[in-house]
Amino acid sequence: MRKRSHIVPLHLNAKELKRLNDLSELSGWTREEFLRSLIMGAQLRTKPCPHHADLMRRVAGLCNNANQLAHTANSTGQASQQSVDEMLRIASAVMEEVRDHW
Repeated sequence: MRKRSHIVPLHLNAKELKRLNDLSELSGWTREEFLRSLIMGAQLRTKPCPHHADLMRRVAGLCNNANQLAHTANSTGQASQQSVDEMLRIASAVMEEVRDHW
């Protein structure tokens, strides 16, 4: 037996149906899921771009490298110019990734 046993018929004109279809497609949900989420007070958000996950992985990898450099600098009590230059390179790479792919 289904959890949702109540059916609510809804009549829409062509413009309303198009808007519903567009919004549900942007959200990545079916029309039913989309309407249920609206009823329950969910915030509407568009579904992330297909390349979003890859970009986040790349940025996370660059940030992990930066964190390792910072950890080394903290444990030794000093940061070499080479480490500072590498941190700047990583920060530039992160900004470039975001700018190019976001």
